[in-house]
Amino acid sequence: MGDERAEREERFRRLYHARKSAVRAYAWRRGPDAADDVVAETFAIAWQQLESVPAEPLPWLIAIARNVRLNQQRADRRRRERERRWAEGDVAPSFTGAVEERSALRSALEHMSERDCEILLLAAWERLDRAGLATALGCSKTAATVRLFRARKRLAAALANPGAESRISPTETQGRLLDEC
Repeated sequence: MGDERAEREERFRRLYHARKSAVRAYAWRRGPDAADDVVAETFAIAWQQLESVPAEPLPWLIAIARNVRLNQQRADRRRRERERRWAEGDVAPSFTGAVEERSALRSALEHMSERDCEILLLAAWERLDRAGLATALGCSKTAATVRLFRARKRLAAALANPGAESRISPTETQGRLLDEC
């Protein structure tokens, strides 16, 4: 019994030390303020599901971190909505936020769907291959490939036409519906 626990703890320690930096980098790029909380929650879940860790654990860990981050965002949105209802005045935007908004890429990403941004950032920043994207997003490799292709196409269009209202063709609408898988 004691040997099994020691082996489990050692396995977890190896996983944590091998992948902590990559999971933290993912979390930090999505929100530096919450990065440490995301990492802590991710590895707490990994400890609970240690028997489920695949041979290549990074996409699996990123999927967990993504879900943790999304749960935190939902909680933050609900909190902000409550605060907004109670607030009497608007808060002025921060200087940093104003500077960041000037970036063409940031502007283009802000006008894209959360799903498109997520797959683009997973591919670019986390350097996940198609199989890793599929694992992190919980879809098939083919669906991940198609979603990435379409997201890149929409990003290129947004960068080529900054400030233009996006007009979605019927085929694009079909593509977005297919992306929902």
